[in-house]
Amino acid sequence: MTISRSFVSTTKTDETVVVAPGGIELPKLTEKETFDEVFEAPPRIPATHGIPVCNLHLRGYLPQQLDFYADFARRAAFHLGMPCSGTVPLPTQTSRWTVIRSPFVHKKSQENFERKTHKRLLQIKDAHPEAVDRWLRYLTRNAPAGVGLRATTWEFESIGVGKKMSSKA
Repeated sequence: MTISRSFVSTTKTDETVVVAPGGIELPKLTEKETFDEVFEAPPRIPATHGIPVCNLHLRGYLPQQLDFYADFARRAAFHLGMPCSGTVPLPTQTSRWTVIRSPFVHKKSQENFERKTHKRLLQIKDAHPEAVDRWLRYLTRNAPAGVGLRATTWEFESIGVGKKMSSKA
């Protein structure tokens, strides 16, 4: 008894079909569905009321890594149904210091160092606090090394909350 495990590729008018061993035809994804969407800007959900719920500050030393992770965060926000702003580049902080090369007599021989900290900002609007909390936990769990996150969240309460709290106490 021989079992054939080879795949046969056939062409049907602009769509490539793969025939599985059981005779089942499986359509292949077209090139547009697989590659172009990755390189396009992430899809956005428009904000309905414009009420800010969360600001996410990203910090790191490599701007390409920050932009990649900001793109990842925007796509995650889209799939959780949260309106997210575009990536806002914040001012780069440059720190410089001078160090003596030798620990002994050679004061004239010094070396200069410089470190640039790049920052990005994402703002979430009109989202439920549970969705924002889940998004932040997901981003924290999947953060690459060298990227720092700082989130500022706001929760809105109904009018008269202070009176309700004082009457319960």
